[in-house]
Amino acid sequence: MKRGEHIPLIDALRGLSCLGILLYHVRVDLWIGWWRIRSYPEEYSTFDKAAAWLSVPSPFLGYAILLFFLISGFCIHYPQTIQCRPEWKHYFLRRFLRIYPPYLIAVGLTAIITYIAHTQWGDNTWNVQRIWRVLTLTQNYPPDSGQLLSNPSLWTIPLEMEFYLLYPIAFICFSTVRSPILWLISLSLCGWSIWLSNKGVIWPSFTALFFWPVWLLGAWLAQTYRDGRLKKVPVSLILAGAGLSMAFALTSKLQNWQPWLQYFLWTGFYLCLFGFTLKQSGVLEKQRRIRLPLGFLSWLGQISFSVYLIHFPLFKLVGYLHQSFFGEKPANFLIPLAYLLLVCVLGWIFYRTVERPVHLWSKKKVGK
Repeated sequence: MKRGEHIPLIDALRGLSCLGILLYHVRVDLWIGWWRIRSYPEEYSTFDKAAAWLSVPSPFLGYAILLFFLISGFCIHYPQTIQCRPEWKHYFLRRFLRIYPPYLIAVGLTAIITYIAHTQWGDNTWNVQRIWRVLTLTQNYPPDSGQLLSNPSLWTIPLEMEFYLLYPIAFICFSTVRSPILWLISLSLCGWSIWLSNKGVIWPSFTALFFWPVWLLGAWLAQTYRDGRLKKVPVSLILAGAGLSMAFALTSKLQNWQPWLQYFLWTGFYLCLFGFTLKQSGVLEKQRRIRLPLGFLSWLGQISFSVYLIHFPLFKLVGYLHQSFFGEKPANFLIPLAYLLLVCVLGWIFYRTVERPVHLWSKKKVGK
């Protein structure tokens, strides 16, 4: 968004989503896990078993990626709600230069870490062909679709590019009061991807065929917020929607309902959270008691793209180093949290040395 259009709490929401993803992924290479502690409790101290309770929310936090998608749709459409028509050449070039150069460097860093892990510890995720698929943003599509397992988080970047390519359609529909047609098309594509998944064709579930309605909800929320319609929605109604959707979402995860239904329910929760934050932004920003956590989340939100790009291979590298020194993964969940903070600092360095310079360069480049 443009500087004059910036809404500070969106950075905090982006940071909250990033923190959720980090907590979800840090367990893979940097924690021994609930199963081990519960199966062999005599091997671990009371403190280790008590600290393990901090991990309870983690299995549910993978769905925080949906908040990223909602924020993306909001931030792309919100500045355009006061303009007649975007300059599409400028828009597409700006989006590409904003995303791909840092992504390219992150893939290179991932390849280096993967090769080190392969040669030093026999890690089996080294795959040159898969690296090339990731470099060309084709890992989500056939033939032979699949992620580079040393950094599977990168599956969302081609998806984000799809959202950007589809945005002109969304803009035209929103600006010409044809949004019902847009919703019909996007939901039909989503339903088709679900049908294909049930038939064993999984790859459309990692594309805009399935996720476009989520992104469009973010754009719709931007239009609703700009038009002032969000002010008319009672806070109690939003909180009731958030509580109800969270209850069903948690149940869907615990009961292992259909994946598409779990995504649907978690989208409802994060949409209510987003709407509540926008509606109460003035009140929340004045609360002194939450200034410190909001400040941390805002900082993390500003560097979230960098952290997201490189966190998984860094977790893998730190995990191998930890096991080399101590013989096994950490048993106390506080240790993964400490490594998580370390990765945030490394993500900040990546932001300062890669993402931000590329961002400033791309602004000048497109401006020329």
